[in-house]
Amino acid sequence: MTAHQPISKARDTATWVAINRDVVAKAISELTFEECLAPREASPGRWELTLGSGVTYRFAATRRIWGQLSVRPETLTRDAGVELPVDDAVAFFADARDRLGMSPATFCTYAKELYNTLMADIRIAERRGARSAAELAMLPDPELQTLLDGHPKAPANKGRLGWGLDDFELYAPESGETFQLFWLAAARDRCKLALDRELDEEALLQAALDPDERRRLEATLAAVGLSRATHLALPVHPWQWQAMIASQFAGEIAAGRLAPLGRFGDPFLPLQSLRTLANTARPETLHVKLPLTILNTSAWRGVPGKYMEIGADLSRWLGEVAAADPVLKNVKVLREVAGAFYPHPHYSGVDGAPYQFCEMLGAIWRESPEKDLPSGHRPMMMGALPQRDSHGRSIASALIEQSGLDAEVWLDRLFSSVFVPLYHFMCRYGVGFIAHGQNITVILDGATPVGVAVKDFQGDLDLVDQSFPELGALDPKILSTLKRRPPAHLLQHLQTGHIVSLLRFLSEALAEYDSFDERRFYAILATATRRYQAEHPELADRFALFDLFAPEIPRIAINKVRFAIGYGDAGERPLPDLGTPLDNPLNPSQPGDLPSAQPAPNGV
Repeated sequence: MTAHQPISKARDTATWVAINRDVVAKAISELTFEECLAPREASPGRWELTLGSGVTYRFAATRRIWGQLSVRPETLTRDAGVELPVDDAVAFFADARDRLGMSPATFCTYAKELYNTLMADIRIAERRGARSAAELAMLPDPELQTLLDGHPKAPANKGRLGWGLDDFELYAPESGETFQLFWLAAARDRCKLALDRELDEEALLQAALDPDERRRLEATLAAVGLSRATHLALPVHPWQWQAMIASQFAGEIAAGRLAPLGRFGDPFLPLQSLRTLANTARPETLHVKLPLTILNTSAWRGVPGKYMEIGADLSRWLGEVAAADPVLKNVKVLREVAGAFYPHPHYSGVDGAPYQFCEMLGAIWRESPEKDLPSGHRPMMMGALPQRDSHGRSIASALIEQSGLDAEVWLDRLFSSVFVPLYHFMCRYGVGFIAHGQNITVILDGATPVGVAVKDFQGDLDLVDQSFPELGALDPKILSTLKRRPPAHLLQHLQTGHIVSLLRFLSEALAEYDSFDERRFYAILATATRRYQAEHPELADRFALFDLFAPEIPRIAINKVRFAIGYGDAGERPLPDLGTPLDNPLNPSQPGDLPSAQPAPNGV
């Protein structure tokens, strides 16, 4: 044994305990928010949670504006006759299993997700180390995404069922490893391909292959006796090839309709969503989104074929709308310029087949947020803003300081650059984005928000079910393919997908470290929205239709659904559950006076 090993073991043990403790704190907070658990305040600031197993958890916490508890992880103890510090996240769920309504089978599979999450969190802690929020804030967006904690609402947010240790090391964002794409030759009469009208297949290949790699791929294609005239060069995630395609499409390979070519091209880095890959050699070129038949954060991460034919045209329409509308002048539509899909010869023909069997082979090519950015501007996935360093300081807090702006001015610029355009898209055009932290990218000028990039239009975008004249220019195929939702449903996307699932965690982070009043946070958001509404009186009827200021908004629960339905196969992705309504902090009747609409600060 070398001299450093005991030190390393002690450090690893301490990190493991801290990671488990953090997950328990997060679980208590979110499951209280979802009304699955009901801790009681034993004394001011001190809480306890007694579970059906007779075990009691005690901790210090602060009740936040949305009702969740902000739990201090270092104060957590577990009392099962002897009170000890908490050090085991899976034990917490075992204690809470009956209260949460988890069957034995559901608990065991959820525990697998938790163990995988803990393994990933250890790697993030190792790589992030003691880097401050200020240092994190300066990292390029793809690198920063490899150091983030993940979905803030889900304790088991890196479950990745189907992956082993080697897969984590090779393909998980937190490993920070790049890899080449695997390529197949796919028969054109079986593979659907949709391209933007100003794009050709050469552009797709050029975005992933330099000239030498392109020649190597072409030579390999010729060596197997195939031609680009009959077969499309289709990228595949290397894991998906070896784990799924090689066996599940073996008949297609035997028939020559699919031909494995090997790994080629530039190095790609997995981003937070796992299946979206960024070219690290040429960051401005197209991102590639590839299916991964693994279960992660409640859903199998495939690529639905039904949206492929409309992706490019829908993206172009959104881009044209943004370019022509002054309110959307700082919106960058990350166009999905191409989509390919190869249906399974048998699974896809079975009505009601579990969706993961029907979404295994395909690709989406999407514009990079780095493309055509003005000098000094840079992208940052918005889910990074609440991310905290080891001292509890958020990246947003560091950006505010780096910008030289007052926190209120900085937040007004954030909301005016991001939230107002999203709301305008809904009110003017009847377009609702599911605007969670991975789908929205804030564009920064140095450290100051100046714009927003939107993405994920195939499945994470809905249209209003009313006859808005502004939708008249859309291709009927797009209108019939996308889901049409009532106004209340689109509004819920914005309220729960963006405000409650993203801004809730940002306001909490700023309140904890910077002592920034959460009531003031949402007052600034309300002011930015009211100012926009005052500037567009012609949309008064739409503002009433999409009322952001109602006293209550829906409470969405995602963990509760998993506990209830378990892990059985389903034809569709699971839908979230509803709890009792939430008090809306944007409503003027809530505590804390909301200021009247004021002119935007200079530069917004």
